[in-house]
Amino acid sequence: MSRLPLGPYPGIGYGHLVSTTEGAFVVRREWLVLPIPVERPERGFADMRLECPACGRTLTVRVSSLARAKRRQQTWRVVSVAGLAAAVLCGLLMIPAGDALRSLLVIGLVLAVTLAFAWFMRLGLEDGVTVRWPTWTRMRGHMLRWPPGTPRRWER
Repeated sequence: MSRLPLGPYPGIGYGHLVSTTEGAFVVRREWLVLPIPVERPERGFADMRLECPACGRTLTVRVSSLARAKRRQQTWRVVSVAGLAAAVLCGLLMIPAGDALRSLLVIGLVLAVTLAFAWFMRLGLEDGVTVRWPTWTRMRGHMLRWPPGTPRRWER
């Protein structure tokens, strides 16, 4: 369910933040997206060190095997459908519920819909590549990004 079909090489790349333009309501960020030139391992995962040619920083990415990446996609798909099923169940249980229980079910419905949507969006990013070091919070101008021109899920 990611943007590209899984293959022997990761489709997602790592991006280097080139510029940031402040606008009135939005911030525009331009990225230089570079491919991850690593072949997937046969089994499990492999940690690979990459050097950004734009700034020289070293990043460590974990590249999963094809089977492991497919399993992760399937897990995110099942979790998002389970969240949606929990939302539907909360919605149906609100019909016969009393006033006190109805407010709890509304909270459960909102929480389940929010989590199902977040998990579904995470499914679109899953390509079997994760950043190990520096972490997501300390990548300092780098990010896993899909290359420009990659078809969206609804464009395939």
